[in-house]
Parts: sequence; C-alpha cells; structure tokens
Amino acid sequence: MDINQVEYQRVYNEEKFSFNGLNSEKVLFYRKKYGDNSMGKKKKISIFKRIINALLEPMILILVFACIITFGINIGNLIAGKECDFYECLGILGAISISVGLTVIMENKSEKAFETLKKLSEAISVTALRNGEKTIIDYNKVVVGDILFCEAGDKMVADGLIIECGDLEVDESSLSGESKLQKKKRYTGNKFVSENMLYSGSYLKSGYAKVLVLAVGKNAQIGKIATGLSQAETVTAPLSQKLNELSKKISIFGLVAAALTFALSLLRLYTTGTLNFEGVKNAFIQAVILIVAAVPEGLPATVAIALALSVVKLAKSNVIIKKLIAAETVGCVSVICSDKTGTLTVGKMQLNCFVINGEEVRCQKLKNHFLIDNIIHNTTAYFAYEKGSVKTYGNSTEQALINSLFAKKPQDLITEREKGVLLERESFSSKRKYMSSKINKNGKIITYLKGSIEKVVEFCAFQNEIKNYYLNQADEYAKRAERILAFAHKEGTDSFVFDGFCVISDNLRADVYKSVKNCQKAGISVKILTGDNKETALAIAKKLSLPCEKNNFLTGAEIENMSEEQLIELLPSVTVVARSTPETKLRVVKTLKKMGEIVAVTGDGVNDAPAVKNADIGISMGDGSEITKEASDIILLDNSFSVIVKAVSFGRNIYRNFQRFIFFQLTVNFSAVGIIVAFLLLGFNSPFTTLQLLWINIIMDGPLALSLGLERREEYYMEDRPVKRSDSIVTKKMFLRVLVHSFIIVFVIVMQKLYNFTGANILQGETVIFCFFVIFQLFNAINAREIGNKSVLYSFGKNRMFSVLLFVTLIFQILLTQFLGAFFQTTPLDLIVWLKIFGVSASIIVLSELYKLLYRIIKKRKFFKKISKRRKFA
Repeated sequence: MDINQVEYQRVYNEEKFSFNGLNSEKVLFYRKKYGDNSMGKKKKISIFKRIINALLEPMILILVFACIITFGINIGNLIAGKECDFYECLGILGAISISVGLTVIMENKSEKAFETLKKLSEAISVTALRNGEKTIIDYNKVVVGDILFCEAGDKMVADGLIIECGDLEVDESSLSGESKLQKKKRYTGNKFVSENMLYSGSYLKSGYAKVLVLAVGKNAQIGKIATGLSQAETVTAPLSQKLNELSKKISIFGLVAAALTFALSLLRLYTTGTLNFEGVKNAFIQAVILIVAAVPEGLPATVAIALALSVVKLAKSNVIIKKLIAAETVGCVSVICSDKTGTLTVGKMQLNCFVINGEEVRCQKLKNHFLIDNIIHNTTAYFAYEKGSVKTYGNSTEQALINSLFAKKPQDLITEREKGVLLERESFSSKRKYMSSKINKNGKIITYLKGSIEKVVEFCAFQNEIKNYYLNQADEYAKRAERILAFAHKEGTDSFVFDGFCVISDNLRADVYKSVKNCQKAGISVKILTGDNKETALAIAKKLSLPCEKNNFLTGAEIENMSEEQLIELLPSVTVVARSTPETKLRVVKTLKKMGEIVAVTGDGVNDAPAVKNADIGISMGDGSEITKEASDIILLDNSFSVIVKAVSFGRNIYRNFQRFIFFQLTVNFSAVGIIVAFLLLGFNSPFTTLQLLWINIIMDGPLALSLGLERREEYYMEDRPVKRSDSIVTKKMFLRVLVHSFIIVFVIVMQKLYNFTGANILQGETVIFCFFVIFQLFNAINAREIGNKSVLYSFGKNRMFSVLLFVTLIFQILLTQFLGAFFQTTPLDLIVWLKIFGVSASIIVLSELYKLLYRIIKKRKFFKKISKRRKFA
C-alpha cells in the first residue's frame, strides 16, 4: 500500500507527538489546513434528470409513441380539412404526466428517507486526547494531530501513526482486498512504514492502539481511493426480484392479449367491410394502451416507497435498517441466534463480590493489592470526560471492575496507572479467554492475568483438589446466572499465583421474556449462543422458559468435534450453545442456512461479527463494536430485543401489502382482457375507448392502488408461520380468488351487454359497461385489503388514505361520466342506473365475505375435531 511519506513526515514533525492532545485553537487550525473528516456530499439527482429517467421507462415510451402517432394523424386530418380529435392526445399526455409525476415524487421521498437513515447509521464516536484529557468526539470532528485510543472492534476513522499498541491485528480488506489480518507494531523513531500505520476504514480485530492522526477525510488512503467514484449503493431485495419476475410474466400476458385483441379487431373490420386506415389506427392504439394497462409499471415504485416508509417508521423505534434487503427478509426469519451479554441481558455488569481463599469479600473491604493492581493495569477500560461529566468506557465487564473501586474517585485510577509502565499485553479474545499485561512497577516486573476461571487455573501451580474446589465453587455462582472472572499474577519468571475470582451479575432485559415468547408464537426458534459457561447459559435459558433438557444444549467444544450430519440432526432441538467461539457461531449459522432456515443473528462484540455478517439478517446493538455494526443489516440503537419482533412484524406486513397490491392489479388485468376478448369474440366492438383504458390504468397503478401497499400492520400477522424465501408471492389460494373475481366481473358485464338488465337506453349502453367495470374494481379494491380469511370489516377505516382515495376516485368517475362526455365519450346516466350499477358491483364483496365465512366455519370445525381427538386419546 502506497504511503505519502513526505506529507505524513511533515505533519509528524510539526506535531512532535503532542501527548497532551490538541487544544481548541489547534483543532480549528488543523481543520482549516487539512479539512474535515468527511468524503464529501453525494451529488443529488436533479428533478429534470429524474423526469428524463422516468420518460425513458419502456412502458412510458410506448405511451409517448402512441401519443406521437395519434397527434400526427390528427394533424394530417386537420391539414386535409377532415374531422380531428385532440382529446385522445391530451388524455395520453395526462396519463404520462401522472405516471412520471408519481415516479419522481416517490423517488424523491425514498432518497430523503435513506439520507436520514444514512446519517443515523454512520454516527461513530471515538476517544481522543484533547487538552490533556480523554474525551468522546464524533468521528467527523477528528483532525490531523489528534491522538486516538482504539481497541478491538473499533473502526478507524482516519489514517494515523501507531505510537503505542499491544497484540494488534487489523482487517484492511476494505482497502487492499486482502482478507488476511495484518499484524501491526508501534513506531519506534525510525522511518515509518505500513506496519506502523492504521488506515481509515480498517478494523481492529484484536489488541489496542494509541494513534497519532496524520490524514483525514479525502486525504486519507480510503478517501483517495473513493475520489471520483459514486457513493450510491443499489441493493435489490429478493422480494423485488420476485416482483420483477411477476411483472415480466404479466407483461408477456399483456403482449399476448394485446396481439390477440388487435388480430380480432382486424378480423372484425375485415368481415364487416370497414377495414380502413382509421379503423386499423384505432385498433393499434387500443392494443398499445392495453399493453400499458396490463403492465404494472407502478409495482417497482410501490416496492420502493413501501420499503422506504417501513424503514423510516422502524427508525422512529430506534431500529436502523442499513440495507433495503433487510426490511423484507426480516419478515421471513425462522431462527434467531442471540448472544447473551448485552443482548438478552442489559449488558450493565455489576460486581457483587470477590471470592478469595473460598470466602466472599465485599468491594469496599478488598485488601489484596495484587488483585487491585490487576484491575488497574490489566484492562482497556477507562474514565473519559464527555460534556463536563465523567463516563466509563470499554468492555462492560472491565467497566464494572474499575467502577467498583474508583467510581467515586476516577482520578485515583489515572494516578495509579501512571505508577506502572506497560511492557507487553495479550488482549482478551474469545479464543484465548484471558487477558494478560506485563507491568514494570517500581522496578519490579509483574504479569497480571485475568479471564475465565477454567483458563486461569491452568496457569496456576496448585493441586487438583484445590483447583477443583475453586471450579466447583464458581459453578455454584454460575448456576444463578452470575458471571465469574478469575485473577492471577506472577513476579518475574515465577509461576502464577491464584488471587481469587469476582462474581458479576448481568440482569435480563425487562422486555426479553415477553419478546422471546412472541417469537415462539410467530414460529421463530430462539437459540442462545454465548461465550459463558454451560451453567450460566442454562440459568439464563431457564429464566426465559426455553427448553433446558440434556438434548437442548451443547458446548462449542462438542460442536467442533461433530460431523455436519450429526450437527444437522441435533440443531433443531438445541436452544443453548455455551462456550461459543466465533468459529462455533459461524458454523451453527451456516448449518442452519443449509437446513433451509432463514437465520437472524444478534450480537454486540467482535466475536459476534463473523456470524452476524454471514446470517440472512445480521442484527447489532447500538453500543456494540463498530466491526459488528458494519457487518450487520440492522442496528438496534437502544439495544432492545423487543424491537426485533417489531421488525419481523413490519417485514411480514410489507409482504402482505405487496400481495394486496398484486391481487388488485391481477384482478383488473385479467378482467379487462377477459371483457375485451369476450366482446370481440361475440362480434361486438371493443367496450373501452383509448381514454377509458388510460383512466383504468391510472386507477390500477395510481394513488388508490399504491395505498394498498401502505396498510398498517396487524398483531395477528405474528401468529402465522414464517414465509419461506422459495414461496411464490402469489399463492394458489390467492390466484384462485383472482380468477373467480375476474370471472364474476366478466360474466356480469357480458350479461349487461347481452340483456341490458339495468334498463339503460341505447345511448347509455357503452357508458354503463365502462362504469360497471370501474365500480367493480373499486369494490374489489376493498376486498384486496384483506386477502386472508378475515372479514374486510375487521380493517374497515384503519387505512384512512385508502378510504379518502377510494372516495375521490369514485367522485372523479361520476364527474367524468356525467360532465366530461365529450372527452371520455360517455353519456350521463340516470340515478336509477347508477344505483343498479352500485348494487350489482357490491356483490363482489358479498360473495368474497361468504367464501371467507364458509372457510372460517370449516376451519373451526376441524380445529375442534382435533381437540376432541386429543382429549379422547388423553
């Protein structure tokens, strides 16, 4: 990797390792001189460009082409002194304007929504040295000359020189593409190289570092790579792909239907002896409009706006959806693999007591100076000043340790740390399960060790009886869901001396029990994957009423020794995996996916990142490590497990909303094509004029149809089983209902044409057909609101937007029929005819409700039969 050595060296010489950090004057100076820590703003797409893009859509181009042909023919007629009709041109232009306008407005709304979400998801805080004190600042306020304190899990926000580090490994794949971890070392005063540098966009996988910032924003390595490249990212959700496939099938259906109607129209013109240019032109224009009406060009827009609005609504509940794909996929989740600490529990560790030589010792009475020094020096936790107050930062367990001894006098911790010099450190990792620090204090070299009691006792030289005594004692605490952290030390090259262990508790989150129950009701299995020992993990599982029999838990070590076939056989019944390593979690996730499950993984630590990244849905906690947040699809800002259930219900609602929209569109398509083909086969003219077909298209793809994609979620959605990703969005039941409803509409309208049961006069005949079709579709839109087995009365009035748009569309239909006859070629209808149209059209709701009622009765009887059989058997 290239390094701008001249620029870095100059900055390095100017700053001279100012260990007191920058003051406010230097911050302003460096910000002005080197710029802020940002990549610049994404250029917004102009309204004009959006309009051009919308006009270039295939279906809109067809309309434009039809408009040009019609306009050209009418101009020719005008020049020749013949009768011309420009109303058709105006109607097509109106349809184009409405379609383009809706597309532009929805794209603009989507972009604004995701701009807001992007700002929220990119909020990163860092610890910097300012005015001689550690303080927390936003990443975009970091400037050249700042000294940053970084640890495992952190994301680098600037390029900097390593002036202090320990056990440091970094993931630089975002810059170099190299997946292998890079080992780093501190700068020792010679000419510095890549191994002495940390780069913006990289992640600390292990260890810690103190870094002098040398470049920010566009001047950093990642900024130079990004220069000139677009920052936009387009993600296509699996659901969108399914909808695109459905759109293609409908489009093919529309093309075939248009070709058939055009051929039938020509045949009719020929057999009646009226085959002329004017007739062929009208037949062609109608065929084109039929294609436009058949193709659901509003579907992609509906997908975009529905997903965007759901994402924005979730953001109000402190759920940040980073990727659009997650808003849909989360509704299909069938298994949630959850970390324990900080996810199921509050993540706020409280130190209850120390256990030394088998006896409990309260924090205030702790006298063992080796154990106290272990807490002081063998940690990465620290106190920092934020907005005038002192806060604790670092690993939650280590925070509990320093708070127990120094919360009232944080300055004492800083003073005591200055008495020792850190020589070497092994950072804690989920593999190692311990942390050690070698300290030079008053000329003595002391190594402090802390970690899981199973690991720490292995380092200590004592008899097995004493070792087992401590392990058994620790197990008793673990059975109460309390966490154990053991301590040891050695002087020089001596053996480690066991100093005791501490007991730390981390209570369940208040909402977790109910949330886990709601997941189970929704058919979602919950599994706990934790680094804690078996006893602690099972204690938490019992509190959540999860199955805790022998076949319900495994350890990481047991999974490592299993074949894939054995793991596949056991996993369905497993609820707890204790002593999980990152590799264990990753293997469990991959195996579950192979089994056909849709897997969500929640976590907050570095060890959770691999599993989070490989899950179908990765969920990270708001105060978790940056590397885990980067790997995730969803961030829970308030760490609340309950909002996962909320996100699932939103996802399921999105799926249902698209089904509503599609049900409505398919019914309009099938019935429109069915009526036109039936009329032509019976020897009648096409029942709809070009402008009438355009009006039908506006109803189908316009605001009324879009409002079906914005129905509110219902609690009963969570009673359904998860939808498989392989399932078609158009179910067999749904398709059957579409066919039945379409048949009813076609049958009634054909009967009206043949027998005129409304009693309309000869001039009103074609208008009655047009109004019948539109009113039928408005009533069927009400049916589309409940595509399941519940009555439409259940949700009546809940979607105000739909109710208003339905009423507005109905008023427009009446107005254009009664007063715009010259434009739409309609004849005003009598009140009695209108009432008959409304009465007959309402039958589509009555028939649908009768079907649903019958289905509910049959289902209820089957349910009671099952119950009675079980009782009889019992």
